[in-house]
Amino acid sequence: MTSRGSAAVLTALVVCVLLSGCAVFEPSVTDPDPDRSTPDPEAVFEGAFVHAEDLEDVQGERTTEVTNGSETITEVDRVLERPYVDYRSEVLESSEPDRVGDIYGSNASGSWWYDAASGTASYYEAEERFDSDDVRSARADEAERQLELYDLEYRGTERIADREAHVLAVEAKNETVERGVSAIVGDTEYVYAIETSDPSDDLEAVEQTLWVDTEYEYPLKERVVFEEPDGERIVMTERFESVRFNTGVDDERFAFDPPANATIENSTPND
Repeated sequence: MTSRGSAAVLTALVVCVLLSGCAVFEPSVTDPDPDRSTPDPEAVFEGAFVHAEDLEDVQGERTTEVTNGSETITEVDRVLERPYVDYRSEVLESSEPDRVGDIYGSNASGSWWYDAASGTASYYEAEERFDSDDVRSARADEAERQLELYDLEYRGTERIADREAHVLAVEAKNETVERGVSAIVGDTEYVYAIETSDPSDDLEAVEQTLWVDTEYEYPLKERVVFEEPDGERIVMTERFESVRFNTGVDDERFAFDPPANATIENSTPND
């Protein structure tokens, strides 16, 4: 895969929010405590979609990596979230320098992007305001649908961002290969088209692992391994390096607030 292709994979993930990494030392997984009941793997999986009732907000720094052989594309974002509608991420560091300063945000009214390199801000106004309860319900339905597609294996706990997380291996129940990437972390599930050196290539997800916070049932890390038709593997990981919960995040942090000198492009569902 060319560097352009690898960068496109990373961009697809980061612009809309998620998690990826490789070549990072991971502490060994802790075996389940024999004196403590093993969590239901399905309940852990559902936590990646619908979190604990007492989760009010999340903020932290998250690293995304895409590794293809000897090439690694890396990005660090500052993330703010109030499930299930309010979200904001800002690129702090990136292997692609022109992405530093890029911002994605969403709230009940719509979503917006700021491209720091071009100084352009794009705002998409929702036809109807998003309702957090409706989004939560839709995510619960999606989790139920996804459960029918995967086999799950609980693998104990591990420390991520200085927090205890359940480790869950996820494996497709059939060998159907779909073009695209299905990734679950933090905000929702997205499916991203993958740009490779040959657009006709298909990628098959051969491994997937989730790390879900034991207290707030919030995904702290995800690792997905994809295999190209020629056997070459691409490793995508998103991981919170630091994270805090329920600190209090004001509404204005999710408002459309581009720099004063930005060029504004507005769009509505009817455009």
